[in-house]
Amino acid sequence: MFLLSLSRSILFAIQSFWRNIWLSLATIFIITLTFISINFLVIINAVSDSAIEAVKEKIDISIYFQQEVNETKVAEIKSHLETMPQIKSITYSSSEDNLANFKTKHQGEPLIQEALKELEKNPLGATLIVKAKQLDDYPEILEAIDNPAYSDLIEERSYDDHQVVIDRINAITENVRKGGLIISGLFVIIAALIVFNTVRIAIFTHRHEVGIMKLVGATNWFVRSPFIIENIFSGVIACVLAIGVVYFILSLIQPHLSSYFGGAEFNIIGYFNSNALVIFGSQLIGIIVLNIISSSLAIGKYLRV
Repeated sequence: MFLLSLSRSILFAIQSFWRNIWLSLATIFIITLTFISINFLVIINAVSDSAIEAVKEKIDISIYFQQEVNETKVAEIKSHLETMPQIKSITYSSSEDNLANFKTKHQGEPLIQEALKELEKNPLGATLIVKAKQLDDYPEILEAIDNPAYSDLIEERSYDDHQVVIDRINAITENVRKGGLIISGLFVIIAALIVFNTVRIAIFTHRHEVGIMKLVGATNWFVRSPFIIENIFSGVIACVLAIGVVYFILSLIQPHLSSYFGGAEFNIIGYFNSNALVIFGSQLIGIIVLNIISSSLAIGKYLRV
């Protein structure tokens, strides 16, 4: 009996969908825009999080030692720093390695190459590249490096405060998120209103039929279900259309992401593929719940016969 009622409800829903095709298309269009605006926020979040991680990966402290400091002393300092829990990794580069790297970097500059040949000894000292586990750990590491016992051994230390860059990325992202949330909220409200009015119009058109159905004993579920199912159809169709549009947009922006991240690989399409069930599934459920609520509210007064 339940299956028979459900099949009839689906049939009535399909008939109502085609009878009010322009209203149905308007509903689908608005819901599609709602999906796209929400997924725009997902894209912004994914790109900004990856941008911040890319910046964090480039943060380090470079310690340049005096040329006369021997490797044993550098190794002692390296061992001391490695005892700090804030240290993620320390990379040692000898003075010979630094000279070789310098020559390779400037191999196309004959003046520099000639100047190096004139030198009697290697002018470069050893270096340590220090990476912290967390961005907030760098001040403590810098304090440890500023130990007076090391001041005569260290020629220079460099630390670019990338926190400024990260703060700027966060600020821009937050502003875009707020704008996106406002736009998404507007589309959600518009979608709810359109679904509500679409059902109201459809019910008004069939108000006599609804009244007769109630008088002959039809349950509220049987009367309400075709309109709810019709709007669930609209939500599913809109979701499919939005997925197509979103992936088309992703295919356009993907080639530009590598240059945006300075050559670092970030596959936004792969990100959506890996999280498709969560991203689109949660949005589809949300739209279906919105449609059910709007449809139930719209048909409420017609059930009181």
